[in-house]
Amino acid sequence: MKKTKLLAIFLILLMIMSLAVGCGGNGEEPEAEGPIVIKIGHTDSSQRSTHLWSEALGEYLENEAPGRFVVEVYSDGQLGDTPDLVSGIKIGTVTMMFDLSSVLTAAAGPDSTCIDLPYLYPSFEAWEEGTFENGGLELFNETLKDAGYYCIDMYYNGMRQVISRDKIYKNSDDLKGQKIRIAQNDLNIEIWQAMGANPTPMAWGEVVTSLSQGQIDALDHSLGVFNDFNLHEIAPYVTLTNHCSSPFPIITSLAWIESLDPEDRAVLEAGVKEMAKNQRAEEYAKEQEYIERFKSEGAEVYALSDAEIAAFQEMVQPVYDYQRALVGDEMVDKWLSTQP
Repeated sequence: MKKTKLLAIFLILLMIMSLAVGCGGNGEEPEAEGPIVIKIGHTDSSQRSTHLWSEALGEYLENEAPGRFVVEVYSDGQLGDTPDLVSGIKIGTVTMMFDLSSVLTAAAGPDSTCIDLPYLYPSFEAWEEGTFENGGLELFNETLKDAGYYCIDMYYNGMRQVISRDKIYKNSDDLKGQKIRIAQNDLNIEIWQAMGANPTPMAWGEVVTSLSQGQIDALDHSLGVFNDFNLHEIAPYVTLTNHCSSPFPIITSLAWIESLDPEDRAVLEAGVKEMAKNQRAEEYAKEQEYIERFKSEGAEVYALSDAEIAAFQEMVQPVYDYQRALVGDEMVDKWLSTQP
């Protein structure tokens, strides 16, 4: 009996001690929750400005809110290919991601695809003004919210241009019959058909071989991609068409960011915006370096004249008709109202 009483007393004391520790005994406050871990996933290389400025976000947040955030940046598809990242945002395996706007709009719905309308913003300066001064970013978020995504800001991937094996493209006659590799989506097909070419959807992994072997004539992408893959060595004709802005939206889950403490959210968004602004300036400056490199290594680089751009703008008007039939006049007009 005595042993039973002693065991009971021991168990009671043990419970009391456990409660004291759990409640922060000796007058101490409960242990604070850990830092907010932000996993950023992307498919760019670890050397590109998008990756380096994403890493700089960690330093910014540590200075502004010491110990409150931990930023982990995974390049080169370490957290999955683009579709995996887009779905990962919703299920929580990825906190933040960036990639071509078209891969996000494929998941978000037709209204959001207006961001890639041809010649909506025909220059880097027009894109920045339309997006960050005239309400383009806010409108983009309006089109994302029902799908559960939130765009904090945007990196600059580069205005979309054309690099070709055979020639410069000054007009639709030059483009006639030319197989232009594009990313697979309906809007891209409409754009290039309207401009007079033969749009050819193709997975990225096949592009370099297909271009070198002549299975495609040209490629629609940014100068940074042309440079990174040395495409000017096999396709030495670069036409600066500026036909789409093609940004890199920086995306989180709407539910996740709305769950943050308001002060934490404000610091995080301020940091992302600062990093994105710096990245845009750096990448735009690098584009001028890419052009000089192409020229110095024997490629021809041609910037369309104002009259040539105006002719292409007129040619792509059926694309706007296509988009109006898809999303309605009101939505297309909202996007047009953001133009400088």
